[in-house]
Amino acid sequence: MSVLCTGEILIDFISEDKGKNLSQSELFRKKAGGSPLNVAVALRRLGRHVSFLGKLGKDQFSSFLLEVMKKEGIDTTHVVVDPFCKTTLAFVARDEMGNPDFVFFRENPADTNLRPEEVKINPEDFSFLHIGSYSLAVEPSRSTYLKVMEKFLKARKPVSYDPNVRASLIEDRESFVKDFLEISSKVDIVKLSDKDLEYIFQEDLETSVEKIPIREDAVLFVTMGEKGCLVKFKGEKRLVPSFKVKPIDATGCGDSFTAALIHKYLEKKPETIEDAVEMGRFANAVAAIVITRIGGVDAMPTLDEVETFLSNQKR
Repeated sequence: MSVLCTGEILIDFISEDKGKNLSQSELFRKKAGGSPLNVAVALRRLGRHVSFLGKLGKDQFSSFLLEVMKKEGIDTTHVVVDPFCKTTLAFVARDEMGNPDFVFFRENPADTNLRPEEVKINPEDFSFLHIGSYSLAVEPSRSTYLKVMEKFLKARKPVSYDPNVRASLIEDRESFVKDFLEISSKVDIVKLSDKDLEYIFQEDLETSVEKIPIREDAVLFVTMGEKGCLVKFKGEKRLVPSFKVKPIDATGCGDSFTAALIHKYLEKKPETIEDAVEMGRFANAVAAIVITRIGGVDAMPTLDEVETFLSNQKR
C-alpha cells in the first residue's frame, strides 16, 4: 500500500547567488517544490509507494509539476486539476549556510483551494498519511486535510505531522497554534524544527518541548540544524547528533528528514527510545546528503545512497 502525502505543490525559483538575499540575486533556477511534494519524492526514492492528494491549476507550471510527479513514480490519481486556479510561486535565496529565505506569490492559488467535496479517499487503500505545512493554515484546504486526517485516525492508520511554519502565510497565529496543539495530540509522529518551535511557543526549546501534548505511544522529533535532532518518546528525551558535511542548500532538508522518519516507522514501529533514536539517526543521514545538493526535489537521495553514506560513518 502507498503512503498518502497531502498539501501544496508549487514552483521554487532558487537563487543561483549563494549568500545574497532576494533583492541582490539576479539569476534563479526553476525547481518543483512544496514541502509535501519534497516528502513524497524522498519517500519514493527510499523505495516506498507514494500517492499524492493536492490541487493544481491548468497553467504551464502546473503541467510541469504533474510531469515531475509522474516521472518520480508518484501516483497522481488524487491530484485535482482546477482550470480556474494558478500555481503558487516561491522565490528562494540562501545564506552562507544554505538556509533558505522565501517570498511567495499567490494569485487564486490552487494549493490551498482544495475543497472537501473534491476528495474521494479510502484510508484502507493506504499504509500511512502525512499532513502539514501551510495548506493546513489556510482555508478551504485546512478543513479538507483535517477531515482526511480524522478518517485515517478513525481507521487506525498512522499519521505524521510537520507544521513547517511559514510565518508570512499565517494570517491568525493564535488559531494556528491551537490547531498545532490539537493535531499533535492525535498523530503518531510530530516533527518540527527549532525555529517552528520558537514561533509556536516563543520560549526556549526545553520548555517548549514539554508543552507539546503528544500521545504516550507517539514520537516527537525537533530538528536543530547542525546540532542534530531532539527525540522524545514515552517521556524520555535524547539528542541525536548530526553528521558533519559541507552545507550547500538546506532547501528540502526538513522534508527529507520527515520522509526518512516515515520510512523507518513503516519498517518497524518504535517500542523503545533506542528505536526512536535510530529513526532520528537515519533521518539525520538523509538530511545530511540533501544539504550537500541544490534544490529540494532533485536533492533527495536513494536508499542505496543513504546506506552507503551511513556505512562510511563512524558510530
